[in-house]
Parts: sequence; C-alpha cells; structure tokens
Amino acid sequence: MTSMTILVRILVSALLGGLIGIERELHGCAAGLRTHILVCVGSTLFMMTSIIVAIDFNHIGDVDASRIAAGVVTGIGFLGAGAIMRYGASVRGLTTAASIWAVAAVGLATGASMYEAAGMTTVVCLAVLILSRLEERMELKRPAKKLKIVVFANDSSCKADDIKRIIDTYDGKIKKMMTKDKKGGREFVFDLVLARSYRKDILFELSSLSKVKEVKWL
Repeated sequence: MTSMTILVRILVSALLGGLIGIERELHGCAAGLRTHILVCVGSTLFMMTSIIVAIDFNHIGDVDASRIAAGVVTGIGFLGAGAIMRYGASVRGLTTAASIWAVAAVGLATGASMYEAAGMTTVVCLAVLILSRLEERMELKRPAKKLKIVVFANDSSCKADDIKRIIDTYDGKIKKMMTKDKKGGREFVFDLVLARSYRKDILFELSSLSKVKEVKWL
C-alpha cells in the first residue's frame, strides 16, 4: 500500500465523515463536524492497519484481517452511548449515536477501498437525516390537536405554575387542569391543545424539572 493510496483513503474518509458531521452540526448536536470526521478517519486507519498486518504477517500463520476492524464495531458503541442523554421519560441523542455508528462503518469501508459502498452509504445517511428535518417542518404546519398530559411530582410543593409556564412556551392552550394528591407526591392532569411537533420538547422540559418524577401523554 503506497503513501498516495493511504492519503487518498484518509482524505476521502474525512470528506464523507465531514458531510454527515456538517448535518449534525447544523442540527445543534453535541457530536458534530469534528467528532464525525475523527471517527471516520480513525476507522479508516484501523481498517488499513488490519489489511497491512494481515499481508505483512501472513507468513507466520493465519492472520484474521477483520479482527481489528471488528473491535471498532464494538468500541464505537461506547462513544455513541456518550451522545445519548436521558431526562426522566425523555431520551435524546439516539439519532446522533446512530450517525456515529454509521460513520464508523463508512470509515471501515473507505479503508478497504470500497469507495462506492462508502459513498452510497453517506448519501443514504444524509438523505435520512435531512428528511427527518423536513418531516419536523411539515409537522409544524399541521393543525394543533387536543391532548392530555399527566405530570407526577414526588414533592407536594411542586406548583402548577411551573408546568403551565413550560406549556405556554410552546403555545399550548390549557383547556382543563386537575390536581390530585397521591401517596408520595402530587399528580397534575392537563387537557390542552398543542401542535404535535412539540410533544417531545414539552416532555423533555417537564422531565427536567427537579421535583417531577414522571411525565406521560394519554
């Protein structure tokens, strides 16, 4: 493997990883441009190392060229897990974790000189990520729906005003509210009119309140 071949694979890897990274950066994700480039380039180097080791040390015995690359598939899961955050009932970062995993695969394919497969995968990943943003915009244009949300606080001192303030932030119109004192806390039930595109955001915000233990839609 010549120096030029290595350089080409590294540069192609950086380009493909960067394309997906730019989309994540524009989306405001914690793992953005630099993270995706580094993951893709690192995976490419691991793949090239696997190939070169298998060629150079094959005279010693059977050398499995996939062993180092297989470690990338397992190890990248730890990095992806770092992009996932859980706040009460809300989970964020799954798409970014998946994009990091996909970028690692693109890097491995590039390291094996499978440029067509790597390029096609990058295009498909970008299409999926961009389509999800278009879907969000289309959701915003849909008429608001009547919904019901239940908030359980483990502290009876939790105030309904804190919950109302968050709902108002997302243009929610509260039609009815009920409060029940339960064992270990207090339950709030809200009937409201809200754009469905804001359901995840409100769930995330309410789950982040210190006194709130559980939030769910009915």
